Amino acid sequence: MNILHLLSQTHLTGAEVYAVTICKFQLRDGHRCLIVSDTLNVPSAASYLAMPIHNRHFINRIRNIVKLIRLCRREKIDVIHAHSRAASWLANIVRWFVPIAFVSTVHGRQSVHASSQRANVYGYHIIVVCEHLAAHLRDELNIRNAHLHLIRNGIE
Repeated sequence: MNILHLLSQTHLTGAEVYAVTICKFQLRDGHRCLIVSDTLNVPSAASYLAMPIHNRHFINRIRNIVKLIRLCRREKIDVIHAHSRAASWLANIVRWFVPIAFVSTVHGRQSVHASSQRANVYGYHIIVVCEHLAAHLRDELNIRNAHLHLIRNGIE
C-alpha cells in the first residue's frame, strides 16, 4: 500500500514523532510511505517532501492542493493519513479530485470556534490518542458523523 502522511508543522512536534514511528512499522510491513510536511526533524526511512502545509494563505492553499493531487496520482497513493487540522482540510479537498482513502489522527485539543463546530474536516475515521480528545471532538466540536478510534501513542 502507498501511504501519504500529511503534517503541518514548522518545528518538532509529537505528531511528527508519531508519524515517523508509524512509517517505520509500515515500511517494515512492506508498505511505501511518503511524508509531506513543512519540516521533518526526525530521521526517517520514508520519503520526505517539503511543502508549506501550515501556510493558510489562499494562493498557497491552491498550490498545495494542486501539488497534492498530482503527487497522489503520480505516486498512486492509496491512503492519506493527516496529522493536523490544516492537513485534514487539504486531504478533504484532494479527495474530491482523487478517489483515495483518508484517516486523520488528532494529537491534541483543537481550537473551538464557529467554523470548527460547523464542519468536520477530519473525515469519517478519526484516530484519537486519548479518551479526552474523543470527548472533546464529540462534545465541543460536535463531530458526531465519524468513527472515533482510540489508539494511544506507542512506546518503543
